Amino acid sequence: MADTARVVVCGAGIAGVSTAFHLTRLGVGDVLLVDPRPPLTLTSDKSTECYRNWWPSRPMVRLMNRSIDLLEEYSRESGDAFGLNRRGYLFVTGDEAELGRMAAAAEATSDLGAGDLRVHGAGRLGGEYVASPTAGFTGWWVISPTASATGGIRVHSP
Repeated sequence: MADTARVVVCGAGIAGVSTAFHLTRLGVGDVLLVDPRPPLTLTSDKSTECYRNWWPSRPMVRLMNRSIDLLEEYSRESGDAFGLNRRGYLFVTGDEAELGRMAAAAEATSDLGAGDLRVHGAGRLGGEYVASPTAGFTGWWVISPTASATGGIRVHSP
């Protein structure tokens, strides 16, 4: 191991690994990552690996959209080495009064640039629920936006 480095990054968690990665991509050579543990093993490997762009403000949606663009870029560059997918979040209610509030909040977030809203349920659009693919992140938005609250959702989210 060398006694010197142009840049020393202390900590091999997700922030340290990301910093070292981006520095090398920018052409900074001689980057040393220092941590007494193996990379990504203290808390970074405990993640649920979920990401979302559904935030209540335009700046946060823009920031997360940029982050998601980077995830997709890295997935393509690596042959999807980390298994990126778009399973997403599913918000469910059996309370008709709550449904209107949930729909309004989701539509407002969608209008901020978070993407298309898929609404499922016999009361609104009818039909059977079709889950997003378990792998991959392209083409998921072409799935028919319909569901049965008592049928398919329970199969996919018991």
